[in-house]
Amino acid sequence: MNTRRVDLKVPGGKLLRVKSEVTEGKISFIRVTGDFFMTPEEDLERLEEALIGQPADPEAIERFINKFFAERHTVITGAYPSDFARIISESIKL
Repeated sequence: MNTRRVDLKVPGGKLLRVKSEVTEGKISFIRVTGDFFMTPEEDLERLEEALIGQPADPEAIERFINKFFAERHTVITGAYPSDFARIISESIKL
């Protein structure tokens, strides 16, 4: 199991913090926190749930996150989907 914590200060924006665990090449735990705003708020929890079991492949995670936010029409204030993809990808690098 590989546990990591990564922080990202979005230029001109907010702080994103990710704690993740990778087990056998897949995301087994992920928690995203920070001082950003997301509407609807429950999309953050849904994203975390959807990421469990996903392969720890940064390119695949970037596609997954962009698709997730686009399909749900999530509004993020203080960050962009690409910021979430970047920090989550960084946190799962083996």
